[in-house]
Amino acid sequence: MNVSLIGEILSMYEKFFGLIKVVMIFMIVGLISLAQAFEISDIQWASGVTDKLQPGEVFTYKGYSVEAILFSPPVESDRYREIPAEPVDAYVGLNLSKNGNFIDTIILRQEDSYILPDGELKITAKQLPSKTATEWLFESYAPWAVIELSPRGTPVLEVLIETDKDKYVSSAAEIIAIVQLENKGSADAINIDMIIDTELPINKGNLKHHYDRIKKGESIAETITFSSPPALEQMDYGILVNASGYDAKNIYYTAEQQKIITIAVKPEVDISIRKSANNKIYLKDYAMISLSLKNNGKKDVKNISISDSLPKGFKLVGNRTLHWVADIPADGEWDFRYLVKPQESNKDGVIFPSAIAEFKMNKELYMIRSNQPNVRVYGPKIVLTKHTNVSEIEPAETVTVLTVTVTAENTGNTHTKVLIKDRLPENATVVSGNTTHEIFLGANRTMSFNYSAIIGSGPPIRLPPATADYYELGTGGEKLSVTSKELVIGIKVPAQAPVNVSVPPANKS
Repeated sequence: MNVSLIGEILSMYEKFFGLIKVVMIFMIVGLISLAQAFEISDIQWASGVTDKLQPGEVFTYKGYSVEAILFSPPVESDRYREIPAEPVDAYVGLNLSKNGNFIDTIILRQEDSYILPDGELKITAKQLPSKTATEWLFESYAPWAVIELSPRGTPVLEVLIETDKDKYVSSAAEIIAIVQLENKGSADAINIDMIIDTELPINKGNLKHHYDRIKKGESIAETITFSSPPALEQMDYGILVNASGYDAKNIYYTAEQQKIITIAVKPEVDISIRKSANNKIYLKDYAMISLSLKNNGKKDVKNISISDSLPKGFKLVGNRTLHWVADIPADGEWDFRYLVKPQESNKDGVIFPSAIAEFKMNKELYMIRSNQPNVRVYGPKIVLTKHTNVSEIEPAETVTVLTVTVTAENTGNTHTKVLIKDRLPENATVVSGNTTHEIFLGANRTMSFNYSAIIGSGPPIRLPPATADYYELGTGGEKLSVTSKELVIGIKVPAQAPVNVSVPPANKS
């Protein structure tokens, strides 16, 4: 740093020396205008921005300007070390302006903050050189300060209305509305009123709510149940929600949201069918399948034929048929449940086919399909393979030495205990290794073992399939079995001798 700049800084220091004590007192007692109508301690601050300032540099943010005009003065160094002879009381002096208009001059030590009288901005000295830093020495004077500017946090109210559907049948069902009020801002909202305005008849809940405080990031949900009113024609109804509240400075905030629902005239015929099942089961468990039919129409419906079916990999429990006949009065329901047992695991889930309801009304045939639930089955699934290093032998060969490899792969999604046993023909002898192996095999894991054997017979040689026993879950549930394919070692086909074909000489003309 050049000599003239150091002189300017020292001059500024002398100019403001008489001001320092007064400003420091202001900062210690947190002096704020007595005319304000809020408490500084109630204000919350949004995320700020920072900048590193050296003497004379300016930091601007949203119309505010902060200029570093003053730092602790330079000091002499220690005789033996490049550090101040005495620890420096580090501070920075700042000029504050907004839109070019001067506001105040402040002095801040590290972690000191100054809040503007209107509570809109907080200035914090986040960092200064340490008390023994070389930046304070006459010969290397280069002070700096990291300044953070934090705007006042404000609440942001948001309203969301949800209903289970957008269209209802007149006088046939309740309308359940969930109203969610969330503060997405950077400060708490206080003294909040939420008013729900609608022409729908109310069954449960309240249309007016008051909250003393909703913290930033907090969400509050209210459930209100309405009746679907009688209608001679299709009508639209609105649910209007208005929320209003204040912040720490008593500034007013509002949010509004409207949901439109349709009330339809009740039809003569309206049968609905729903199918549900357990979303997740283990291979050792049973799954409950539920069928539900509802008559939402004005008339009774008789002789409804209901049929269902199972997907591959499931079997029906018990002696029953998946076919029923039912009469359902207007506004009545029919329900049935049955159990199924999974036969294999499935990583991605099994989609059950739709149940079907058929009936006649006014000489017209109706067919209605249900939804298709998905059931994921957790369990092991062992795939067993077997191969040898010899695929063919010579026609006259009577003794064969071969190596057999058996591989088990768990393609399921849980581990299981597996016992693998292989068999050889009667005229075979194992010379190394074992034909039996037991292991806990994890999901998506593979294991192999091999052994060598001598078989004293002519071709073809037939090797029986290997078998594996495992359990539906770990070591529990039913025991399951799987086999590999039988192996056949055939006879080599002798190579044919080449055939000499004589070509007659060409005719000479």
